[in-house]
Amino acid sequence: PRFIKKDQEMMKNEYFGNDDQRALLRRGRGLAALLGQDRRYSYYGRTVGLVGPEDGDIDQLAALAIVQGSATYGAAPLSQAETIKTSMFARSLVPMHYDKWEGSRSAIAAARQVVATRSLPEDLTMLRLDASTADGQLASLAEMALGCGVLPLCGEVLRGLLRPSVCLVAIDRASKVVSCAASSAYAHEDHPKHGRQAWWGMLATDPMRRGQRLSLVLGAHALLEMETRFGFGDFMTGVEPGNAPSESVCARMGLSQGHFAIIGCADPRALASGRMTK
Repeated sequence: PRFIKKDQEMMKNEYFGNDDQRALLRRGRGLAALLGQDRRYSYYGRTVGLVGPEDGDIDQLAALAIVQGSATYGAAPLSQAETIKTSMFARSLVPMHYDKWEGSRSAIAAARQVVATRSLPEDLTMLRLDASTADGQLASLAEMALGCGVLPLCGEVLRGLLRPSVCLVAIDRASKVVSCAASSAYAHEDHPKHGRQAWWGMLATDPMRRGQRLSLVLGAHALLEMETRFGFGDFMTGVEPGNAPSESVCARMGLSQGHFAIIGCADPRALASGRMTK
């Protein structure tokens, strides 16, 4: 038992990225421990945010950003987006705007179609991360994802130890991770609008393996695992406007844009780049 406890403690300290990003993930995890039972707040393995403006005003979002380095409205009406960003500028915060892509039955149907018609190349193996996954495989995942500009979630979420979540990787014959995808519970389960909507994303592929639809295949399997293992039937993700490859994957996965955006803000004193991830 002593060694098991030690391993669990080590997993609580699996944060990746540069110094700013690791510090941000650590603060986000700590704040999630404090606020995780309050249904106004969201957390999927990076930072704590507010589900929408109805859950907290701009001053509350700004406070979350100052404490952590970054915070996000997960469902901001498009009609309010510019006003929210202007308010962030006024507080010396750097706004981030992502188009919100969502899908429910269409996403599940599309994922099933991908799984039925596509598979990984023969030299690759799909692996779901869990408590037994070797540290080296997480390190390989982090190196590949960060090289693509994608910040991995904290280790506890990647391993499925903290909340309903799935992280799948494709590994080659040398045990190197060449692609990944993940999905996680996002809002509190009792949130009146988004309690059963899961975040989906962290799609990244080694440049040497692009063109093989690896992220699409892993993403489809991750989405379906969230449905079968945890009962999620609604999914969302954020895409930077104009990112055509990501938009194409989302459309292929049955997601579409609606009337909401994901609006975040970063404190440049804590996150010099102004961005948490790609």
